Amino acid sequence: MNEHLLDPKIIANIDNYSLLARTIVEGFIAGLHRSLYQGFGSEFVHYRNYSPGDDIKYIDWKVYARSNKFQMKVYEEETNTNCYIILDTSASMAYSGSKDRITKLHYAKIICACFAYLINRQGDNVGFYAYNDTLRTCIKPGHRSGQVHSICSQLERLDPIGKGDHNTILRKLGELCNRRGIIVLVSDFLDFNEELAKTIRYFKFAHHDCILIQVLDDDEVNFPFQSNVRFIDSESNDELTTYPELVRQKYLHSFKKFMSNFESFCWKNDIDVEQIATSSSLVNILAAFLHRRELYR
Repeated sequence: MNEHLLDPKIIANIDNYSLLARTIVEGFIAGLHRSLYQGFGSEFVHYRNYSPGDDIKYIDWKVYARSNKFQMKVYEEETNTNCYIILDTSASMAYSGSKDRITKLHYAKIICACFAYLINRQGDNVGFYAYNDTLRTCIKPGHRSGQVHSICSQLERLDPIGKGDHNTILRKLGELCNRRGIIVLVSDFLDFNEELAKTIRYFKFAHHDCILIQVLDDDEVNFPFQSNVRFIDSESNDELTTYPELVRQKYLHSFKKFMSNFESFCWKNDIDVEQIATSSSLVNILAAFLHRRELYR
């Protein structure tokens, strides 16, 4: 696989999400070992006789050894699964620690586009929802021609703005996502609290499989600041000016505790969580999703 296709530095200035998704996913899949990817989304049904021109990779050689006859394995695509991609577009997703890094939202939108393309490619239904304090985008799950293009077109117009009313919007989406499926929720989850935990559990009670994708900037993880810094809350506009050395240890301790609680919640509720920095490759996220999709089947 060409790792450059998944490097944030390469994709940072590209806003054509259809092109990005197709290029990244196809490059990723091309790099997978064929045996890991072959037959994904299908189940064995029966045998039929070999005909000239058939792909010999589907010949059952054990049957040939017993009967001296070429028998082909026939697969049938499983019932389509509904996959609901939900994106947090609140103002906190606008953060980018340095000019050479992409914003959390841009990175999150690339993840959403790639998942939509990958889900559609596997024959499943994909829907897309974006929100802040209102539901900004609502594309119901489908597999029709142009579904991914519609999602990517919506992604291109979304900007990070407003406060995130996670509880209200996600409960509303819980009513819209009325067929059991896979919920993919993409956010920085920096305002995760007990109320949001209850709301996410709501999806589990509805028998959805849940995957939380936490997108963070390196600054939020490592707190690398050296000189006096003025911090501005992007949603409330509250300001704090401080010398980083005075608060570094306390911040890192609090952040570690916060992350530990968040991960513990996911583990206790059988929820997959993937944490990724905007400086990281998309490889692990795509591989994790494929793995979870296979388990779901």
